[in-house]
Amino acid sequence: MRSTKNSSLLSNKWDFWLNHSHSKNPQNKSKNKDSYYFIFNCELNDLEYTSNSILDVLGYSADEFDMHHFFLSIHPDDLDYCIMCEHNSHQLRNHLTDKELLKLSISYSFRIKTKTGNYITIKQHYQTIESDEYGRMFKNFVQHERIDDYKVRPTCDFQITNRFNSSSLNLDAKFKLTKREIEILGLINEGYQSKEISEILNISHHTTQTHRKNILSKTASSSLIEVLKKTGRVK
Repeated sequence: MRSTKNSSLLSNKWDFWLNHSHSKNPQNKSKNKDSYYFIFNCELNDLEYTSNSILDVLGYSADEFDMHHFFLSIHPDDLDYCIMCEHNSHQLRNHLTDKELLKLSISYSFRIKTKTGNYITIKQHYQTIESDEYGRMFKNFVQHERIDDYKVRPTCDFQITNRFNSSSLNLDAKFKLTKREIEILGLINEGYQSKEISEILNISHHTTQTHRKNILSKTASSSLIEVLKKTGRVK
C-alpha cells in the first residue's frame, strides 16, 4: 500500500512533464519556420534524425533530405569556404580532449539551395554530442538558421564558441603563439614577404625568419599556408 501511494505521488509530481501541451504561440511557430536541425552520424556519414521544420525552410520533407542532398545543395561559390571551415574544425579537434570538444559550438554561414532551386543563406551551428576519449566525433547536433541573404560573402565568420560561457575560442592562444608571432602571421596573411615584414616591424631579417620557424613548430605545420588554415585566417 505504501509503495502504491508513493508511486501515485511521484506520478502527480511529473504530470507537468508527461501531460504538457505543445505551445501554439505564433512567435514560436515563426521561429521554427526560420530554422531546422538534424543529428549527423559521423561514423555512418548519414542523418539519424531531421526536424520536420526543414520543410518550411528548404522545401524537403524530413524523410527525403539526406547528406547527399546537403552536399549537392551548397552554393558552388561557397564550397571552398565550407571545406576550409571544416578543415579548421578538424585541426582544432586534434588539440582537444573529448571533454573539451563537447563544450564547443562551431558556426559559419553559407548559401544552400532549396528544393525549388532558389538559394538562401543559412548560419550553421553544430556541436558534438558523442565522441570517444581521443576527441573523435561520433555524432553532431546541427542547426541551420536562415539569415539575411548575400551575393558575396562579406567576411570570414567561422567561429568556435564555448557553449557554457559564450566565450570565443582563440586559436592563436590554443597554439600558444606570442604577440609578435601573431603580428607576423597577420602580415603574412596580407601577402607581405619576410623582408617587408622586417621593415614594417623594425626587426632584423634573421629575427623574422626565427619567428616563422617557431610558428611552424608550434602549430606542427609544414607550410605557412597550412598555419593560416589551422588558425582560421582567410586571405
